[in-house]
Amino acid sequence: KEHRGSFKLSYYNEYKSYLSSMAALKRQPITTMKEHRGPVYQVRYNSTGEYCLSAGDDKSIILWNPLSGIKLKAYTAHGQAVRDVVASHDNCFLGSASADRTSFYWDVATGQVLRRYRGHDSSVNCVQFNATSTVLISGGNDSRVRIMDLKSRSYEPVQVLDDAKDTITSVDVSMDEIVVGSVDGRVRLYDLRMGKLHEDFLGSPVTSVRFSSDKQSVVASTTDSTVRLVDKTTGQLLNDYTGHTHTKLQLQSVTWHDDSAVISSCEQSRVLVWDLISAAVRDTLPCRSFVQAVSVHPSRYHLLTGMLDGGMQVWAAADDKEPEKKPVEKSMSYWALPPR
Repeated sequence: KEHRGSFKLSYYNEYKSYLSSMAALKRQPITTMKEHRGPVYQVRYNSTGEYCLSAGDDKSIILWNPLSGIKLKAYTAHGQAVRDVVASHDNCFLGSASADRTSFYWDVATGQVLRRYRGHDSSVNCVQFNATSTVLISGGNDSRVRIMDLKSRSYEPVQVLDDAKDTITSVDVSMDEIVVGSVDGRVRLYDLRMGKLHEDFLGSPVTSVRFSSDKQSVVASTTDSTVRLVDKTTGQLLNDYTGHTHTKLQLQSVTWHDDSAVISSCEQSRVLVWDLISAAVRDTLPCRSFVQAVSVHPSRYHLLTGMLDGGMQVWAAADDKEPEKKPVEKSMSYWALPPR
């Protein structure tokens, strides 16, 4: 276990400086969707960006076509609010986390729950697959992260990470590394291959952690109205981003697919976009309701937002162009259906 303390600000000089010329977003969303009865707690694109998922207070998960706004399928089995949902790398399975103290493993095509994992003592707030989707990782209000082997017949975790002293708010995964954000103000990076824990203190409750697209840094949201970009290897603060209000709620932050910008929701019904290198605010998107969840397209300048009024919106860059499509292998998954 390595505690790296608090950080000193430095500039991201050695990063890819050409990324600082980022696309400007249109002032109006290109798609608006509303089906949830109550707040949307999580939105995520699938691995290709052709479809997206939403999870809400109404106990449901919904699969969407984000460009047409058409609802494709609903998944309902949780007993309380669904706090998080994520798709497997092959888009055939889902993982979900719920306030009912469970995490579920779903079949996308049939809508059936394949595994119901219990063991958390209170609400499960976040869930992630590993790179090969053979492991499901969940974190909850009980300050624990549970790692489940999806190939095993056992429902017991293969490992429990219990270093946090307060609620686990967010987890993200990159190869053999798990990054965990907690209300105790710390970001913990677990290197499972080396058996090491790197722990960094940010000084305020951490509500969201995400690896940057190049997997070399971590973006963390904290309740002192700051988003921080931290080098995962050294723990050095590369940059911080301010200008939004974040003092109470569980906001999220992400980077574009090319790491050219940092994006965060705000407690003032808007979304801010900062240049990653200069930390200057490049865009402020006015939203019709408070935005809790944000997700970026894996290859385009498309931003997906989930709101407390039960709605979702897709925002796109003014000069966005659809990339050339690669052949898609046939699959029984709903992801493989042609756009409607």
